[in-house]
Amino acid sequence: MEIQLDFFGGKAAVEEARALDHRYYFTLVPPPALAQKMERGARMLALRHGVRKVVRAERQHVSLHIVEKGREIAGDLLDDALEIGNTIRRPGFEMAFDMVRTFGAKRSRGGVRAQYPIVLTCSNGARDAKAIYADIRQQMQRFGLSVGPRSMEPHLTIWYGPGKVPDLILRRPFRWPVRSFWLVHTLPGMRRPEYLAEWPLSR
Repeated sequence: MEIQLDFFGGKAAVEEARALDHRYYFTLVPPPALAQKMERGARMLALRHGVRKVVRAERQHVSLHIVEKGREIAGDLLDDALEIGNTIRRPGFEMAFDMVRTFGAKRSRGGVRAQYPIVLTCSNGARDAKAIYADIRQQMQRFGLSVGPRSMEPHLTIWYGPGKVPDLILRRPFRWPVRSFWLVHTLPGMRRPEYLAEWPLSR
């Protein structure tokens, strides 16, 4: 019976898919109290659009640059990522997320209905976050690693849903002083990221 279950995509197949979904990336992380406020605000807004599941406070982040996607990271690649983090020299700054937007839809596995990332974007702090991204990207190139696009748009995903939402300017932006960045590891089913390293930004 177990053999048939595995053949048709049962427990073993699920575990194999999960093993291929590791993510290692540099990121900015909001303070816990602010993350909880953003989760509450996201829940209130999501209910207006018929969405009940939002990104939990402990999973909220602003991605900077992916390091590895797939299986668990190799030791030499992890060493390179830690060394890259050590090279970044940037001052601290403030981020103010003041707009809700919809990004392009991503189709889930197995032909499931497309899901739209609903995100917070910022008018204040975007340039500084982009500068850190550019520095990390440059160092990854120097180490001979795969890199992302030349630029990115800083954002914080608050939920994934089946439909778009209109752009919304927030009367009270979510602000925080960014004083460090992180290297984290995530995997489906993890309640919170695994924080592998933190690097302070100068004041």
